[in-house]
Amino acid sequence: MISANFAIGMVILAQTGIGTMGNVLLLCHNVCSLFRRHRLRPLGQIINHLALANTLILLCGGIPLTMVAFGLKYFLHDVTCKLVFYFHRVAWGNSLSTTCLLGGFQALSINPTNCRWAELKFKSPKHINSPCILSWMFHLLINIIVPMRVSGPKSSRNISVKSNLGYCPHWFINTITESLCLVIFTSVDVICLGLMIWASGYMIFFLYRHQQRVQYIHSTRQSSQMSPKIRATKTILILVSTFVLFYSLSSVFETYAYYFDNPQLRLMKTSVFLASCFPTLSPFLLLKNDPHISGPCCSC
Repeated sequence: MISANFAIGMVILAQTGIGTMGNVLLLCHNVCSLFRRHRLRPLGQIINHLALANTLILLCGGIPLTMVAFGLKYFLHDVTCKLVFYFHRVAWGNSLSTTCLLGGFQALSINPTNCRWAELKFKSPKHINSPCILSWMFHLLINIIVPMRVSGPKSSRNISVKSNLGYCPHWFINTITESLCLVIFTSVDVICLGLMIWASGYMIFFLYRHQQRVQYIHSTRQSSQMSPKIRATKTILILVSTFVLFYSLSSVFETYAYYFDNPQLRLMKTSVFLASCFPTLSPFLLLKNDPHISGPCCSC
């Protein structure tokens, strides 16, 4: 009879392995594109940062939980616990920011050339790598508080445990610090989600307007010229919608865990599993809808 913990461990292990493989393939495909064309498309630059962040999320979140599910305990020390949680939070925040940037860039790129954003539309592809790097620096900085709230399972501290994933407990520091962390993280998430929803709404409007125009215009040439842009817009729209869906589901479990001391371990595992669903699915969605892929994923 297979135990519940073993089954959960196998599911998380499969999710981590498949998702990591997909993100590595996505990175390899973009690297091959760089060697073939000697330059990377602006969307490809953003996707590289997204794939790197998603890989860190899967490795830092999935591997420790898998080891706990298989019955291993006390396998992380104090410093290792701090690093695992720190880079997991940094990668998660950067995945949020990069997905937001991806949606915003695509919404900007489909604007007509005579709009008021025309100048920004033409300049943004040349400097698209800068906001990605700034996003990493920003999340590396604001998540400095995370190691203070995490310690190894064997360390003894006189403050109460807030939650425990089975390998590293979260500590409750004090009301002011906890409230400050909540305000900072929530503000960043709300701003990024708001921008993603705005970009998604604009892309839906663009696709609807294009479909209405196609009903009256039967020119094959114009249709073929628009297809790559339409394909990319649909792909990023699905990508952003997938992120919002799994982020919302994961936030419900995280909110419960935050307001209740020592929540059930199975509930915490479910939250981490849902948070890792987007990093697992996103590379395959991008690879499947990339028109530059012919035959194998990478032709190097």
